[in-house]
Amino acid sequence: MALFSDNKNNSQKTPSNSPTFISKEMEVTGNFKGKGAVQVEGILHGNISVDSVVIGENGTVNGIITAKNVIINGKLNGSIECASLEVMSNGTVSNRVTAKNFQVSGKIDAKVTVTELLNIHATGSVDGDITVGRIRIEDGAKIIGSIKEYTPKNKIDTKIEEKPTA
Repeated sequence: MALFSDNKNNSQKTPSNSPTFISKEMEVTGNFKGKGAVQVEGILHGNISVDSVVIGENGTVNGIITAKNVIINGKLNGSIECASLEVMSNGTVSNRVTAKNFQVSGKIDAKVTVTELLNIHATGSVDGDITVGRIRIEDGAKIIGSIKEYTPKNKIDTKIEEKPTA
């Protein structure tokens, strides 16, 4: 069987649920955009915009991540915007975090905005300005910085204008 063929019927399609994998021996420069998942065990210099991202223990991303679900057990030197974020005990994030729900067991040195729940576990630490809907802090967790309540930008202004009396 030939490895290369002009016959288009011999081509195999990669299943859509197969993640793009960057092994720990690889260093890649470029952006990833599309559907599906990306798993980084090596080094990626670029932005990722997909459904799901995993940065493994040996992985590093230098860029911006936009995804639905993200798990970080390595390093993110950049910003992230997602629905669900988990930073595991070996994970670190610097710059900016925007998430709906955020679980922290690692180290965060960033401006953090969480619209629903920020859960900082005993091994977690957050250093930065935090804006949050709700927060849960386990005994032993560390926070350095300020905390303020999240207010949706699309909230209807409830001020009532006073009409001058005649």
